[in-house]
Amino acid sequence: MIDLKKFAQAAMLALLTASFVIPTGAEAANSQQTSNTVVPSTTTQVANFSNLGKSNKTSSSGYFNVNTEGYVTVNVSQTHNSDTAYVLYAIVKDRPDGTTTSYGSANLDGNGSFSFTSSKPLPVGEYYIRYNSKRTGRTSGTISVTTP
Repeated sequence: MIDLKKFAQAAMLALLTASFVIPTGAEAANSQQTSNTVVPSTTTQVANFSNLGKSNKTSSSGYFNVNTEGYVTVNVSQTHNSDTAYVLYAIVKDRPDGTTTSYGSANLDGNGSFSFTSSKPLPVGEYYIRYNSKRTGRTSGTISVTTP
């Protein structure tokens, strides 16, 4: 019985000592709290074009990947050699049956820098930009895409 009494006293002393050492606001190392982590967006250049004219066929940019579902912003810089640039851009995904799905488009009329956002969130997958000039003459520019 004496050993049990000494054990109880030692346990009580340990608990009291710990209560003075551990700060009041301390939390467990493995907290069950969750956080909303924001994934940084990524901007990738997907096309650099020159001498694009009305008589050219529709062109396609390089592919870009959407790794997190969300809206995509297309950033365009375009200049026409003798007039105002006028180019149609579309965010496109190829489907397994050979058709395509468009996730938004813009007719951008003017020389300079422009941007447009997809009409709906893009699911995870591979996409590209389809573009063609609506103006006679030559248009040059770049296309980059900002993904979530």
